[in-house]
Amino acid sequence: MFSNPWKKGLLMFPILGTFCCCCAGGARAETLADKLCAQYDAVKSLQCQLRRDIEATAGSLRKLSRIYFQRTDKLHVDNVAPLKRRIVSDGELFQSYVEGDPKGFARPVAKLDRDMLIALRQVPGTAMDHLQRLQGVAETNLPAAEGFPVRRGYDTGKTFVVLALDASNRLARIEFFASAAQQQRTARWDYSQFQEVAPGVALPCLHQALITVGGMESRETVHVDNLVINQPIPAHLFQPALFFKGVQFADKFEDIYK
Repeated sequence: MFSNPWKKGLLMFPILGTFCCCCAGGARAETLADKLCAQYDAVKSLQCQLRRDIEATAGSLRKLSRIYFQRTDKLHVDNVAPLKRRIVSDGELFQSYVEGDPKGFARPVAKLDRDMLIALRQVPGTAMDHLQRLQGVAETNLPAAEGFPVRRGYDTGKTFVVLALDASNRLARIEFFASAAQQQRTARWDYSQFQEVAPGVALPCLHQALITVGGMESRETVHVDNLVINQPIPAHLFQPALFFKGVQFADKFEDIYK
């Protein structure tokens, strides 16, 4: 996804693995990042429309998508702008195709790289793309700030990430800094317009980000609309063969245009 700081080089960090930060007796204390990720277990399926507006020095861009998510590893994304692209995973095989390309991309879910797995397994409309990368990382208690009574810091070695909860105990801000000194902020995500989808589980329907790369700023605004949680999704939406008739596939992106 655009403006993902974990993939920009300035905030690179391993994804999805369980990293040991052992306490006495070999047990690892559960962190805030762990708890926040775990609360989304209540979301077994999700349907939504997503509008992503990006403003940068090079210009502006709007992305429109319809998303169907179902555990485990089932996903259907219909991107209608700026490019027509469809992604379908049936839980075992992941396929994607951009209209007009000579080939699509296909690979067994078991062989997807970590970045693709985290995108596949993220509950849409949540901050799980950031949170899963922090699971297992030791956390530091930070002083409260105005509007954020609970704050926790995570030093990944490449960047310092701060999670901040609002007065209702919801994840309302994530900040990225060049170091634990927190003197140079490289990105910030603010989450608001929460919708409670299960007891104690609220999804933010507005995401606002400010990213700084090489002294250049970009802004991103995401609207999540028409949320439907834990309702049946037609099974055919997760059957790739129904949507890619006549399309040839490669298992490496570089081979799509060969």
